[in-house]
Amino acid sequence: MTAAALPPSDGPLDDDSFAGRLKGVLTRGRIQLKQVAAALGVSPSAVHKWTRGGEIEYANLLALARFLNVNWLWLRYGDRALADLEASLATDAHAREGRQKHIAAIMESEARMTFAQEISGVVTWEWNLLTDAVAYSPNVARLFGRPIRTLEDFWQCVVAEDVPGVQAAIAQNLAAGGVYAHEFRIAPAPDVVRWIVSRATLVRDAQDRPVKMIGLSLDTTERHTAEAALRDSEALLAKAQQIAHLGSWIWEPGSDACRWTDEAYRLFGWAPQVTPVTMARYLDAIVPADRARVQAVLDRAVASRQPYRVEYTITLPDGTRRHLREEGEAQDPSAATPTMIGAAQDITAQVQAQAAFRDSESKLRTLFEQAPIGIAQVSLEGRCLSANPWLCKLLGQSEAALQQRTLLDLTHRSDLARHLRQYGELLAGTVPTYALTLQLVRGDGSAVPVRMTTSLARDPATDAPLHMITVVNTVPEAGAS
Repeated sequence: MTAAALPPSDGPLDDDSFAGRLKGVLTRGRIQLKQVAAALGVSPSAVHKWTRGGEIEYANLLALARFLNVNWLWLRYGDRALADLEASLATDAHAREGRQKHIAAIMESEARMTFAQEISGVVTWEWNLLTDAVAYSPNVARLFGRPIRTLEDFWQCVVAEDVPGVQAAIAQNLAAGGVYAHEFRIAPAPDVVRWIVSRATLVRDAQDRPVKMIGLSLDTTERHTAEAALRDSEALLAKAQQIAHLGSWIWEPGSDACRWTDEAYRLFGWAPQVTPVTMARYLDAIVPADRARVQAVLDRAVASRQPYRVEYTITLPDGTRRHLREEGEAQDPSAATPTMIGAAQDITAQVQAQAAFRDSESKLRTLFEQAPIGIAQVSLEGRCLSANPWLCKLLGQSEAALQQRTLLDLTHRSDLARHLRQYGELLAGTVPTYALTLQLVRGDGSAVPVRMTTSLARDPATDAPLHMITVVNTVPEAGAS
């Protein structure tokens, strides 16, 4: 080995590492990064990365050593490796060749490991339990935001609230053995929090005493963020379903496996997730009058892969009844046996409201038909939309004939101007209603004196006028209003 191939001897290097030795040679030789980059045909940032502990390829290492006029083995591995090489020179040529191949294989293995760590983000580490010394892989700063050279460096990175948990997990592992695994938070920078998982195993001495912990750490922030978002989404969905009385489900007809949300269970009056749902249990809750119809709808949907919608009534465990509307479809229509997804909603209040409306409408129709006074529904344009039997009899015309006339058409010409004025004020919103005593024209042309009261019916939601309601009663003789 020539003197030119040995490291500079005027003082110690920065530290006993490849990066430290490289920076020392560059500093002592006053060599700039761009000079190295130009000589090796690489970028200055690549050279800068080497001075920070980044991995260097074997070919670049040899070229770098030649350019710096130092021994490549010393540059990469230090004085100890150089001493080993000197010792190997005293052996035979075959042994020297074997050692050189072994060194090359080690370097290649290290390069592959470093590449894998860079790609995966995995940081490997060792902790000497006797001296508390720690050693981390070169990519540690990417995960922790700083170099970890001592155990104190590590604890300073851990979020304060998580320190007791990490310490307890380590203590438990040291006492019980096995594989250490713990997830916790670190703060690589101000206002930055990162989740990591650390896994490790204990190394014991001949007396079975733990002497070292070897492990790895990996960033799990994205998973935690995704899990938190999923939990929030599920919570929002559960609340929305609870408010809307809507429960969703998945059913696999091939295995009869059913997965229901909590609100779906509640719709049927069952405790959420306590007893598994089967199709038999589901159908048994449906009232007998609806059961066969619902079964037929489901069978057709599975066979045709078409969406379906069905309404039915169920009996709750306490004996009360609930009306549901259910919609579903095949999740993958191309599958041999498709998985069905859908939702059911409580429409009991709607069904009851519709029934009450029908009952009210029936009573109103009865009143309309049997009232001992005339009642007419009139459009905003004045056309008769409907007239009850009493009014038809009074005017001597059928309802169909009256529907071809307007309210003003039926007014006697002597009262037309007065009626027209009141009619205009009602439509303009000047008055909410008007009452007149006037004469209406019968079908035979004769006039009949009546007391007429007309008012506007408005939309409850918008207050917009919909139509007019006119009530007519006879009077002994027509007169002024």
